[in-house]
Amino acid sequence: MKKMVETLDLRQFFPYRLSVLQQLVSQAIAQHYHDRFDLSRIEWRVMATLAMFDGSSAKDICDFTQMAKMQVSRALARMKKNGLVVLHISNTDQRISRLSLTDEGRVIYRKIVPMVKTEEQKILAHLSASEQKQLLKILRKLEYALA
Repeated sequence: MKKMVETLDLRQFFPYRLSVLQQLVSQAIAQHYHDRFDLSRIEWRVMATLAMFDGSSAKDICDFTQMAKMQVSRALARMKKNGLVVLHISNTDQRISRLSLTDEGRVIYRKIVPMVKTEEQKILAHLSASEQKQLLKILRKLEYALA
């Protein structure tokens, strides 16, 4: 007699639920920078990373954001073409290149931040202040455990 394999209920499976939540949150926030500034989610994450860590390399961005090298490379190529990012190559070692937002990139970033922070607050408003702190604590704990 064949043994039955237990059915996985995705509605109760943490990785699936987290993935769905991530997608919903990203879509809610992306509407603010995509429609107005024609930025993809990947481009926005690259922009936000460079605003935090000016002079990062593409590898640094990949490591920080956990995005694939190809995604970051495509985003950077489009952002360079659109005048949002500039590449600085080291005078002493041509293999070393650093990225920065251009003035235009910084202006757009400063316009987007209040919009996405407002959307974040709308989403988090469904949780009490205590639940918000607990959520951040749980996220940090899981990130640390998996790092």
